[in-house]
This record gives sequence, structure tokens and C-alpha cells, in this order.
Amino acid sequence: MNYDHGGGHDSDACNMQMLFNWDTEKLCIIFTWWRVNSIGFLILSCFIIILLATSFEFLRFALRKYDTKIQVSYSQLQEGRDANSEEVATQSNANRITYVQQLVRTLIHTSQVFLSFFLMLVFMTYNGFLMISVIIGAAIGYFVFSSSVIDFGGKSITCH
Repeated sequence: MNYDHGGGHDSDACNMQMLFNWDTEKLCIIFTWWRVNSIGFLILSCFIIILLATSFEFLRFALRKYDTKIQVSYSQLQEGRDANSEEVATQSNANRITYVQQLVRTLIHTSQVFLSFFLMLVFMTYNGFLMISVIIGAAIGYFVFSSSVIDFGGKSITCH
């Protein structure tokens, strides 16, 4: 980005706003190559941001579903055991998740954190169109992916 605050006028420079704005041109979204110079590209960018915010809610849903799947499989394993067998001694180890399961959980969580910070940076452009796009995407994602699950002990909103 061009941080030159001199008197020259660079027609390719990005507008960096520190105040709420509704700019539709010379708007860079996080990267210098993601530059909005037309209404059409702004609409496309808003759609992409809506998809990203919806994806964040999908990742939250996917992690909850995966955790539930692990819990169900361990519950079934516990029910299948004979309480008087030798397996009782190793019960604490049997309740631990596998390396692969933890790796999958970690990848989903890391993707969630990355996407959360990415959306926070989009929000910090202070552009009203982009801010509304993040909110719309979060609302769509929450509506679609949280309709079948009530999470009383889960995390609340993160960075976006």
C-alpha cells in the first residue's frame, strides 16, 4: 500500500480510511491486489465477504458436529465394554481422542481463527458496504448452521 501522505495524487493509490465511509472506488480490501474500482467489483467483493462470513459459521458447526461424532463413538465404545473386564484399567486412555481426531479438530479450529481475524480486518476498512456484508454473512451462516443445535456451553462471537 502507498502510505505516502504527501501532496502528490497517485491515481492507483488505495484510500485508507480511519473513519466510517461508503467509498466505492480506490478501496483496497486487505491486499493491494484486492482493489475496488467499480460498483460491479464492489458487489462481487461484498458477495465474497458474505460467503467468507457464512463459511466461518459453517466451521463452527463442523467442529461441533465432529466433536459430537467423537463423543457418540466413545459412548458406544463404553457401552460395549464389560465392566468386569481388564479394559477397566485402561479406561482413562480409552477416553482420549486419537492423534488424527485432534489433528482434524486443530485444523478446523485454526481455519476458524484465521477466518475470524481475516473478517476482522475486512471490518476494519470501516467501509459500510463491507461491514454490512460481514454481518449479513454471519447472520446467514448462523441461521443455516445453528438451526439444529443449541450450544449452552459454547463460545460466543469471536473477532467478527
